[in-house]
Amino acid sequence: MVSTRIPIRLITISREYGAGGSELGVLLGSSLGWPVLDPELVRQLAARLSCEEGEVMAMDEHAPSFLERLASVATVTAPESRVHSRPWSTDPDCVAAAAREVLLEAAQNPPLIVVGHGGNCLFRSRPDVLRVRVTAPQDVRIRRVARRSGSTPTQAAAMVRRRDSDRQQYLQRYYQTDINDAYSYDLQINTGTVSLESAAQLVLGLVQASATQE
Repeated sequence: MVSTRIPIRLITISREYGAGGSELGVLLGSSLGWPVLDPELVRQLAARLSCEEGEVMAMDEHAPSFLERLASVATVTAPESRVHSRPWSTDPDCVAAAAREVLLEAAQNPPLIVVGHGGNCLFRSRPDVLRVRVTAPQDVRIRRVARRSGSTPTQAAAMVRRRDSDRQQYLQRYYQTDINDAYSYDLQINTGTVSLESAAQLVLGLVQASATQE
C-alpha cells in the first residue's frame, strides 16, 4: 500500500548513469499521459539562459570543480541572483539555480515526471510525490553505455564513473544529500534484474493504488 494521503501526481526519477532512468521516464510519460522533464528541461534552460542546448548539457547536473569555483570567486551574490548573468557558462551554480526555478514552476501544475536534477530532494515534502531511484550493476551499465554510444568498454567505464561522480557531487552541493541515502527514495529498482517494462508497470501500479486511497 502507498502511504501518501492523496493521489500521486508527481514522480521523480533518480538514476545511475546507464541504468535506464530516462527510458523509464519515457515509458511512464507515455503510459500515464504525463509531461516528462528530461530533454525538455535542457531546452527550457537553454531558452531561459539564452544559450545553446549543448552549452547547458556541458554544465547540467554538474557541481563546479575547484578551478571553476576559482573562476567565479569574485562573484559574491547568491546563485539564484546570477541566473541571468554572464558568463554563466563558467558557473554551474547558475545552471543549477535555473534548473531549480524551472522545476518548481513546472511542479505547480501537476501531473509531472521529473528525471534527475535532485527532484527527489527538491520535492521531498510534497505529499503527492513518488520518488523512484533506478540502479543497475556497474558492469551492466558499462555495457549499455558502450552499446548505445559506440565507445569502447574502457571509454564507457570512464563515462559511467564521471557521470556518477557528477551526480553525487551535485546532490551533495545543492541539496546536502548523499545520493546513496535509501531514505531519499520511496522505491528503488535494479534494472539489471528487472526490465524497464516491468519497472514501469510497478510504478504505474503504485500510482493507480494511490488514487484508490483518497
